[in-house]
Amino acid sequence: MGTVDELCCIVGTVYAELMKHVDAMATTTTVAAAGTSSSTVSYGELPEQLLDVMSRLFDVGSHIARPSKQQTEEERTPNNKQNSSSFPSHHVDTLEEWIDTMTEQLPELTSFILPTGSPASASLHVARTVCRRAERRMVPLIRDHECCDSNSLAYVNRLSDYLFTAARYANYCEGKGEVQYRRERGVRSRDVAGRERVVVRLKD
Repeated sequence: MGTVDELCCIVGTVYAELMKHVDAMATTTTVAAAGTSSSTVSYGELPEQLLDVMSRLFDVGSHIARPSKQQTEEERTPNNKQNSSSFPSHHVDTLEEWIDTMTEQLPELTSFILPTGSPASASLHVARTVCRRAERRMVPLIRDHECCDSNSLAYVNRLSDYLFTAARYANYCEGKGEVQYRRERGVRSRDVAGRERVVVRLKD
């Protein structure tokens, strides 16, 4: 449960970072009305999506804190509504829709990318790695003990892909490029600064 809580807090940090830009945009709009031009950043639905993700992670945490095996025999009866999964599968479908919507606006990936760019994007990459760790720790609860909602595991599984896409999307919104992974070539050299760096622009 601690890993899920850690993940939720990182997502919250990203949300706070995005909202700094959103608040700045509101100020910029006021300045622009006074006749001064300035660039703005819009993240679309991403901030609201992250709020929803945090709420769903609270739900996942509750499933881990009170596994389904702790239900009484009466609660497990077919006629009892609590017998059905209390983590609706449509949350997984929602993640898939969000992934598709953001992916449509991004260029196709042709190489591995480094977790760089804006602070929000880099933090989202951290979040996806913590999400993978949370998933690995949840798997035994279902495989070995059958005491965790399988829908919650499916959600965490798709969430890591969502966070990866959101990291790319945050860079896209801020006009940042993606730094591609570089394979080492030739003789080893300590001159790292002299090596070629490939940065792919996400916006024209």
